[in-house]
Amino acid sequence: MGGDVSGVDEETEQEERPTEKPNTQTKHEKRKRAAEKTVKAKKKKKIEQKEVINPQKKETDDQKSTKPKKKRKKKKTITDVLASSEPKPGSPADLQNLVVQYFSDKRSVIELEELKLHDSCFLSSNDLTHTLSSYLKQICPKWSKIQKQHADKSSVVLLIVCSSALRTIELIKQLTTFKGEAKAIKLFAKHIKVEEQVKLLQKGVIHIGVGTPGRISTLIEKEGLNLQALRYLVLDWNWRDQKLRRMVDIPEMDYTEAGTCNKCFEKRKNVSNAAQDCSCILVFPVEKAFKGNVFFYYGLKNFHQNLRRYMDSRDDGQMVGRKKSFKNPSSYCQPFMRDKDGLPIAPCGAVANSIFNDSFTFTYHPSGSPPVQVPLLRRGITWYTDKNIKYRNPTDGNLTLAQVFEGTAQPPYWQKPVYELDPHDPTNNGFINDDLIVWMREAAFPNFKKLYGFLNRANEPFTDGLPAGNYSITISYTSIFFHRLFSALTSALPDFPVQYFKGRKVVVLTTLTWFGGQNHFLPIAYLVTSSLVLLIAVTLTAVWWKFGKNGKNMEE
Repeated sequence: MGGDVSGVDEETEQEERPTEKPNTQTKHEKRKRAAEKTVKAKKKKKIEQKEVINPQKKETDDQKSTKPKKKRKKKKTITDVLASSEPKPGSPADLQNLVVQYFSDKRSVIELEELKLHDSCFLSSNDLTHTLSSYLKQICPKWSKIQKQHADKSSVVLLIVCSSALRTIELIKQLTTFKGEAKAIKLFAKHIKVEEQVKLLQKGVIHIGVGTPGRISTLIEKEGLNLQALRYLVLDWNWRDQKLRRMVDIPEMDYTEAGTCNKCFEKRKNVSNAAQDCSCILVFPVEKAFKGNVFFYYGLKNFHQNLRRYMDSRDDGQMVGRKKSFKNPSSYCQPFMRDKDGLPIAPCGAVANSIFNDSFTFTYHPSGSPPVQVPLLRRGITWYTDKNIKYRNPTDGNLTLAQVFEGTAQPPYWQKPVYELDPHDPTNNGFINDDLIVWMREAAFPNFKKLYGFLNRANEPFTDGLPAGNYSITISYTSIFFHRLFSALTSALPDFPVQYFKGRKVVVLTTLTWFGGQNHFLPIAYLVTSSLVLLIAVTLTAVWWKFGKNGKNMEE
């Protein structure tokens, strides 16, 4: 009995031992859970205390979460700006406003009333759904009869005014279905002399004239175009060029023969008058204000600065102020290397000799107020590297600039030596003159513009830019500097006026957008180059995929 009892006790002990182990584990877990609860309770207590201390902060956070977030204003892109001036049919009021704004400072109130056109003078405008031919058929239903009755020379029945020579050619092509047997003539200044157009108008009967405002105005002033037989005047009002400008928006002014500049143009045809001074005035309106910085450029057309002999006709060693080259210029400068007395020319070469030297004075004519001269900043228009590295004045101890240039001659077509280019600023003379540096950087194309100055916005009314209104430019011709380059290098003619190489001179007013200035050449060049690279890459990939992927065909 005793053995049995002991055996049972041992079994019970063994059974109880494993049950003791889980009891210890549960106690440990209970302690752990209790500790976690106390920690959570402490954290909760701290949070409650923070909420009690800063109840307003919580409320503001809740309010912020419920309040709608303010949307940031997007910057206006070029597309957004142009969307606000989408093409719309022209109206008589548009033309009336333009005429009144242009003549407001030149005519009295009574004269302005006489300039107003009655509504009966206007036909219905194009609603932008018609082509040119369909529109003209609508407003000129009896065109075939009208053209047969017209027999006057030096006149037209239908005159279309547009913004450019390219647009003129485009419109003449569009007239094919309308004009029938009528003859059309293009009236623009590009590569066509005024005298040639006068002869063409006198030669036969012309029914339709298509041209630019500048050339049409010149022909009327010279009595080459008679308006007595004119029955229809069409303005190409809504068409926009590559820069999305309308005819009335273009701030580029060709002053070669415009306004009173025609007298100077005719005067320069005689070589003996080349050294005489001449000035003229060009009046123009600015329809919309130019906001921000405004830049003034002068431009030349059909002037080939990229001619190789012309580009080589200079001495960079002389322009950087080297003593060796200063009075011994390079032979590349011929025939503008030395003067007739054997003195070295400074600066030498055809580039410096043909410097642009027309000067401009801009005047703003506010309505009801006296004229205000537009202030221009004429310094700081060059590249930094040109001004501080590429062009330097020669030095010789404590001598003045005039003393340093003793023993040299000015270029043949200059009226003053290089050390007297700017009488108002002694630091802007010599080879570091800003106008000289700008001109010496040759243009890559025959039609180009160069910076003349930019608007000084320090004082009213120019603090925000160039206000809308009427303006005038006084242009001073101090000497003839426009030469046909290959002739200037090989001919002994003392002067070569602009008309001999069919050149034109313009003034350009422009501003910058957030995207910078407009330059069509670079994006076109980049797009063409990238397209070629992509095409070559696709071709080489196809060749590799077909012939060289596994290397088998290439080994054969």
